[in-house]
Amino acid sequence: MKNPEQNRLIKDWLCLAKENLLFAKAGMKEDFSPFHTICYLCQGGSEKYLKAFLLWKGWELKKIHDLSDLLNFCCEYDKSFETLYPKCESLNEYITEGRYPGDMPFESIGKDNAMEAIEASETIEKFVLQKIKLKGYPPARPNGLAGQVPE
Repeated sequence: MKNPEQNRLIKDWLCLAKENLLFAKAGMKEDFSPFHTICYLCQGGSEKYLKAFLLWKGWELKKIHDLSDLLNFCCEYDKSFETLYPKCESLNEYITEGRYPGDMPFESIGKDNAMEAIEASETIEKFVLQKIKLKGYPPARPNGLAGQVPE
């Protein structure tokens, strides 16, 4: 059983992960979409979901952004996480490419990449949430509406 402070920390990681994913999905527009930012947010949200699982298992937080490295730690607790390697590897390219100009041309990240990143991040979200059974998550919304974090 986790103490209240540990539970709060894990919930905070889950809520921040959900925010990343919600903003990524909201960014998909008809006229203009910030595809780089969407991909970056999906990578970041997935990182937070994996870290929430690891913290739930008692892992000591480390400054790691590589999803495959985080998945290696997850697999030490639960081998079924191995199924997420393809999703994590596809999101890993956005650790820097979705955030900074670099070796790839700006146009190289487009709508298809953003849609794939959202799908990958949603898969990771669902997988992690099936593993974590945390009382009080999802939390009541700040506006007073109880229930799940909106989709």
